[in-house]
Amino acid sequence: MTDSSTLADPRRNAPVQLSVVIATLSRLETARLLADRIRVLLPTLELEIIVVFPGVGEPTSPDGVVRYVADAGRGVYAAYNAGLRLCVGEYVWFIGDDDYPLDAAADICDILRDGAVDLLVAPVLFSTGRIYRPSRTLLLLHFLNWCQQGIIYRRRKLLRHRFYRRLPVQADQYVNILLRSDASVMKKFLDRPICVFGADGLSGRARDSGYRSLRLALARRTLGCSMFLVFRALVLLEPLIKRMVKIR
Repeated sequence: MTDSSTLADPRRNAPVQLSVVIATLSRLETARLLADRIRVLLPTLELEIIVVFPGVGEPTSPDGVVRYVADAGRGVYAAYNAGLRLCVGEYVWFIGDDDYPLDAAADICDILRDGAVDLLVAPVLFSTGRIYRPSRTLLLLHFLNWCQQGIIYRRRKLLRHRFYRRLPVQADQYVNILLRSDASVMKKFLDRPICVFGADGLSGRARDSGYRSLRLALARRTLGCSMFLVFRALVLLEPLIKRMVKIR
């Protein structure tokens, strides 16, 4: 594996505005196509695209915009962390090889160039055809996570938390709740989906026992006393709440 110091692109003069981390297990060609798609959608941004894959050796990109990082294959958040360690962009966006950026992603160019927000949260289009619109309230975020593919993070804010390796499925939810509850984090919600989410992936069908064990303490830490009592009551109704959201 190439030393990380050799991965910096010395030819780049302008600061990188957006780092995109694409995690893949075995679809390296798909990741290349996704990288091409992102470059077409975001032509006015200074980009770097980091493809993280469990392999030996690293392909090269002729222009240095796409960089490849070999990972040990320890899970999607370990891959995201591996990519995050090498990012230099002001913002970072994480997607998988079963996701697909939509035309509306072009809307983020002006927002990121302006640099006034720390957290950009957009709807995503599920591969089932349903649009998932992120909740704006902290209480509901404890039940209904934002989709990772619709979130653009300011990198320095994300680095305060990262993704815990002990949480294989809901590491993003833990981080998203902490960022959402931080009054210093400037947030903006978009109206249009910016990505298709592959709903058949691990996060769409598995539960995270590690997150479940931390959940009550996280709610107590981030919610006020009255909202925490509401949270405890809603936990009893959680299956019904999620079923109603799916019906919508």
